[in-house]
Amino acid sequence: MKSWGRSMRDLTVLPVLVCIAAFATAAAGTSPTSADARIYITHVKVVDTETGHEAQDRTVVISGDKIVEIRDSKNTTAHVDARIVDGSGKYLIPGLWDMHVHGTDDESTLGLYVANGVTGVREMFGPPDANRFRSKLAAKHIVAPHIYLGSPIVDGNPPVWPKSIVVETPEQGRNAVDAQKQSGADFIKVYSRLSREAYFAILAEAKRQNIPVEGHVPIRITTWEATAAGQKSIEHLMGIGFACSSREKDLWPNAATTKTMLASDTLEVEAWRTYSHEKCKRLFLEFKKNGSWPVPTLSVYRTFGLLDDSQFRNDRRLSYFSGEFRDWLAAKDDPRLASWTPADFQLERELFRYEEKAVGELFRGGVPMLAGTDTGNPFCFPGFSLHDELALLVEAGMSPLGALQAATRNAALFMDASDRYGSIAVGKMADLVLLDADPLQDIRNTSKISEVFVRGQEFDRTALDQILKTAAELAAKAPAKN
Repeated sequence: MKSWGRSMRDLTVLPVLVCIAAFATAAAGTSPTSADARIYITHVKVVDTETGHEAQDRTVVISGDKIVEIRDSKNTTAHVDARIVDGSGKYLIPGLWDMHVHGTDDESTLGLYVANGVTGVREMFGPPDANRFRSKLAAKHIVAPHIYLGSPIVDGNPPVWPKSIVVETPEQGRNAVDAQKQSGADFIKVYSRLSREAYFAILAEAKRQNIPVEGHVPIRITTWEATAAGQKSIEHLMGIGFACSSREKDLWPNAATTKTMLASDTLEVEAWRTYSHEKCKRLFLEFKKNGSWPVPTLSVYRTFGLLDDSQFRNDRRLSYFSGEFRDWLAAKDDPRLASWTPADFQLERELFRYEEKAVGELFRGGVPMLAGTDTGNPFCFPGFSLHDELALLVEAGMSPLGALQAATRNAALFMDASDRYGSIAVGKMADLVLLDADPLQDIRNTSKISEVFVRGQEFDRTALDQILKTAAELAAKAPAKN
């Protein structure tokens, strides 16, 4: 979420999609007949997410939840009880990760990620107790993406969002880090209204306890300070416009006085209008030296500039959702938009263009980035919008390989999990997406999905279509809100 509230909810998983998951497994017809039952994906082109090389006519063998062999198809004989998936003319990529999502407690979201080849997500507003969340989710046997789970938002007083952890003093900051580390959070999510004293105490304590700090650059902290302090992710490119501005010293102090999203964005646009290439080059070197990963979330920037466009708002993907989540996605009665004028929407479109330019500069500067959508915000759809995001990254100046890396290899490196995710190799998790067309020729081909594998479980096209159909039917039957 950007600046003043482009994020939505706390994370509480309901007993969701059990029937959908059961049907999908049955439809795929891949329930193992024995402990040694294997899946052979034959005659497929395997995309190397590090180099972009496409290995021809390969057979990838899955056993349980792991990739156990990768061979030349000409020299491969399948086991008698194996399941054969013909990959002729198709492309195999690692499962995709959406590295900025919210609202995974909604009934429709988990299956829709899988239906779109998104086998992992980074939840940016986690539950109070991550360990309890994981145990409850595991007990339900729900087919779901992997979840890299943040703490609840840690914010100043008053917080932007309800259910945040409110921190006003350094001691409270240290206590919050300790409590969330003990509760099993994968990282600490920092937010916009933290004081300087609390923020630096959080960073220091997190470093001592070896837990990453990710999220917003607070409005009282410069991006230079955030990267130097060790903040691991810079969501929404926050603060980069000020850091790259020739007028940073004049403009940045005003950021702490803004009271609305529009006021904040007006100031940010003014900063981008005074862009200094030399300052940005120095900042990008700091990012690379300190290991700070920008997460552009171009999808949400684009959305806020187009919410006055009736054609844009008439999106068929709304049909998969109901209730409060649909209202958020449709920007229904959004108080932030009630008084916006045509000039305000034009401002948001200008800000989006600057953010696109920044992505191109970051890519050419060799700064690794992550693909994230800010799903849960208006017209940022679980699963679907990651494909929108990848297309926007390429439009902004990334290569198709660079965009694919942002959702696969980079995600794994960022999470220190490249031994499990991010590429297709023996011993790694069998999270795979079989595509009908080459994503390195056109990144939009990531949406041309033939099959998806999550932890080795196969979902063929029939099963994926059934997930979509069931979600739409459940949404249509949901009672209307008063």
